[in-house]
Amino acid sequence: MSLIVFIIVSLILIFSAIKVVLSKNIVHSSLYLAISLLCIAIYFILLRAEYLAAVQILVYIGAIVVLILFALMLTRTKVGGTTNISSKQNILAGIVSVALFMAIGTVLYTSNIAQLETNTTQLKIMTIKDFSSILFSKYILPFEVASVLLLAALIGSVVLAMKEKPIIKKEDEGNGGK
Repeated sequence: MSLIVFIIVSLILIFSAIKVVLSKNIVHSSLYLAISLLCIAIYFILLRAEYLAAVQILVYIGAIVVLILFALMLTRTKVGGTTNISSKQNILAGIVSVALFMAIGTVLYTSNIAQLETNTTQLKIMTIKDFSSILFSKYILPFEVASVLLLAALIGSVVLAMKEKPIIKKEDEGNGGK
């Protein structure tokens, strides 16, 4: 059953990843990105890593994709129509993609999956309580630095997106500001 789910999710992931790159509408591209990230969360569920699946959904789908859509709305980008985002590097990008696909396929083909499967029984299962106590004790400074950095980026994007009001000269006030 899980093999069938894996194959179906893999096909959906490949289709949505291709649509992320090839979609001319940027909103459609970001929605396909959300589908791709959801498929990766399903992979985590199949690997019995429910916490990582929840983090994948909350952080990447819930925050990153929403941030992309929020930035599109703030910058007043033309959303409805298609944009010309093609470049003259399509052939080079295709060659690099095929080479990367072959390299990853070679690594997966030559790796010893059976040995990895026997080593997973020795892994220590960490609860969310243990993970949160480590995160908020040992790694509190990097966590806070990352949150301040993200807040600064959000404020910076809002400031950059604000439209400046035109300055009305004193002599133009009597003419209705024209």
